[in-house]
Amino acid sequence: MNKVSLNRNEYSQESKRSVGHEFLAAYYEDIKYVCIKCNSEAVFLAEDQKQAYEVRKEYMWIERKLCYTCWKQMRAIKAELFRVEREYCENKPKALSNKEFLTQWLGMLELYPKFGKKANFARIDFVKKHLANNVW
Repeated sequence: MNKVSLNRNEYSQESKRSVGHEFLAAYYEDIKYVCIKCNSEAVFLAEDQKQAYEVRKEYMWIERKLCYTCWKQMRAIKAELFRVEREYCENKPKALSNKEFLTQWLGMLELYPKFGKKANFARIDFVKKHLANNVW
């Protein structure tokens, strides 16, 4: 079992105010888990925990749910959704009259929740409505 020293003083302010912060162990240990997307076994390495909580200041009670491969896929979808939203906002009439654009957008909106993220039901319904109402 891999162990890395823990420095609770480097945690985020949010984590420091959290119940249990004062009871943290003296070190991180590898944590085994199963990916919620692909069901593969994964490990949240002690070194990665130190980076996440002490360097990137992630909240201490956030648990890993995706393996690295699925996490990368989820991040790519999230970035693409951000890009598509920006493109939509920059030229709404053009975006709403483009079947390929709307179909791609809907596909990403429906795929994102499969990675354990919240579905944006309002946006999904909005895109479906525009796909159904346009005469292609």
